Amino acid sequence: MLVLADADDVGVRKLVAWLESRCTVIWWRFGLPETSVDARLTGQRFRLEQPGAVLTSELFREAQIVIYKRRWLQPKPLVPSQLVNTADRVFSEREWGSLLEGILLAEERSGQATWVNAPSVWAVTHNKLSLLLEAGRHGARIPPFEITTSIERGALSGDVVIKAISADEMIDDGRYFSTTRLRDRDLAGVVGEKLSTPSLFQEYLSVDHELRVYYILGHWVTVVLRPSPQHVDIRHVPADAMEPRLGELPAGLRRVLAGIVARHGLNYCAFDILVPSDGQPWLVDITPAGSWDYFENGGPAFISEELARAVLEYICADRGRAIT
Repeated sequence: MLVLADADDVGVRKLVAWLESRCTVIWWRFGLPETSVDARLTGQRFRLEQPGAVLTSELFREAQIVIYKRRWLQPKPLVPSQLVNTADRVFSEREWGSLLEGILLAEERSGQATWVNAPSVWAVTHNKLSLLLEAGRHGARIPPFEITTSIERGALSGDVVIKAISADEMIDDGRYFSTTRLRDRDLAGVVGEKLSTPSLFQEYLSVDHELRVYYILGHWVTVVLRPSPQHVDIRHVPADAMEPRLGELPAGLRRVLAGIVARHGLNYCAFDILVPSDGQPWLVDITPAGSWDYFENGGPAFISEELARAVLEYICADRGRAIT
């Protein structure tokens, strides 16, 4: 098995640790500096080396599964440069990125491995707005929202949640466009204002609990989270305050989410679901590279193990063996 992921991805580290005791895993770590990486591509054969890992064209031909997980928020270069001159550094990082992405896209098309997720799929599913719009057109319950540059009353009533359209909320090193609840009285005070940046206003929902749902290779892992009355974004809630635990995914919701992963060719995806007291779920986010280590918060790796077990079951089923 080949794993291609960020060196500082704690969730992947836990997943690899569980799998390494049961199968052979090679982890190529994105984010190591160019001084730690060697590359050679000759014709159709290549060899990439970094401390603790070697990737070759032969390994890709033999691989049964390739786990390919890239960072969504504040993405880093695949191979950071340590060159002093800014222009030289940017050019070097761009060249490294083109080399690695070119190799991986070619291997995706020529090999027989199952990718989680394929580079071509990653490239066309990074826009979360397009994923939500498409999901809504196929029957998913999306909270009412409006994206506008002119604030008017009528489209939405009551409190709203304002959030970034893109997956990257970072403005600069010290500022973020964080998901925020805007009270009805505060919204009324800015009606008629013209915005220089398009902004997403979503109807605020009072919820009983939240679900973080992970799909991987035909398996579903559902984590039930306790909401916080002080926060509208679970990323700002301490993990222990959310009391994360494994739960069941309702059959109707599973069918909706299964349709999303099938239409986009996803072998891995994370979903954020809000569940009000009436039990009718609302889909608020789709993340094909979603993380999970935050919910484990240094405690038992219960999500990592569930995901790793799903990967191992897929391997064993393909080989006609039982999981041990």
